[in-house]
Amino acid sequence: MVDDDFILVESLAILDYLEAKYSQLPLLPTETKALATVRMVEMLTVNELSPVLTRLTSEMMGFTKKPQKLDQAKQKAQTVLNFFESLLGDRPYFSSDRLTRADIVAGTMVPWLPSLGVPLDDYLKLSAWSERLMQRETWQKTQPSPEAIEAFIPQMETLIKAYLGLAE
Repeated sequence: MVDDDFILVESLAILDYLEAKYSQLPLLPTETKALATVRMVEMLTVNELSPVLTRLTSEMMGFTKKPQKLDQAKQKAQTVLNFFESLLGDRPYFSSDRLTRADIVAGTMVPWLPSLGVPLDDYLKLSAWSERLMQRETWQKTQPSPEAIEAFIPQMETLIKAYLGLAE
């Protein structure tokens, strides 16, 4: 993200910056437990699901053929999904009745899992949550077009190869 002469390249830092700059529409709750829940979901998504998506994508793109690693990645995804399912409870979003950063961060990864071989069928609350996100007008405006995804594939291949230590 570039804002005048200020450059940020890490997604959580970008969210912090936008939250501070545009605080009239807060995405971080002020209640202690809700704030901790948001941060927990953010960190679980970044630290646990992101490597899973990288592994699943690398398998799908044919960079690796390691069934054991693929099974481990799917099991890790299911562990996080089980936790997220229980965390949602009866709320429409992770920490409250309104969208927070937890939903935005998790929403960048969870909805992609079915296309990578990890269905959400057994996670009714998480499936409903994902659908709720996808129905938001602002969410639809930010989803990449098929052309943008196609154009990003060579960059993704380079990133995955580097992540897996396969870079030339």
